[in-house]
Amino acid sequence: MQYHQSVDKLFLFVFGPLAFAAMLLVIATGIRRAVTRFRSRPTPDQLRATYEAYLCRLLDPQPEAVEKELGKLLPERLLRLYEDRSAIQDAGFQLEKPGSTRWWPKRWQVYCFEPLDVESLNELPYEEKLGPGFCFATTGRGSWYWIAASDQRPKDSPVIFLDYDGGRSHGETVAASLDEFLNLPRTALK
Repeated sequence: MQYHQSVDKLFLFVFGPLAFAAMLLVIATGIRRAVTRFRSRPTPDQLRATYEAYLCRLLDPQPEAVEKELGKLLPERLLRLYEDRSAIQDAGFQLEKPGSTRWWPKRWQVYCFEPLDVESLNELPYEEKLGPGFCFATTGRGSWYWIAASDQRPKDSPVIFLDYDGGRSHGETVAASLDEFLNLPRTALK
């Protein structure tokens, strides 16, 4: 049996076109993802319309509808917060709660307040173990600030942090009351 020179190139002839096809597939997929990502960006008009719709919902609170959906009453202090149009529009700040050491205060970021309506109630997380309540503010990163609802209208209620971002603060009490939460020292987000 005679050895042929072309046997040395058999590996290249068989697997070369397969490797080339795989490389083309990877490049085509990357280009497709980049084009899709670029095309799916909202236009400035779409962003403006989304913000205006959010602002309209934020400035038109519907506590009766939320309470009817919950079957419980929201705290009086939360209702007063939504009546204060300037306070409810504050965004992009962090609250500093003095910690056990004066050198390391606990910081709680607030990206924006959530509209007080049934749409927000249905879109936001619900914690079975906490019972009925409302997530009134968000960090913008998968975490919310929650306040309990009850059978009788309370004056105020503790603020609980719901951390779905993988942090260790899930279920932690941020403040003993919403009033305390809103009066913590504020700084701009960095």
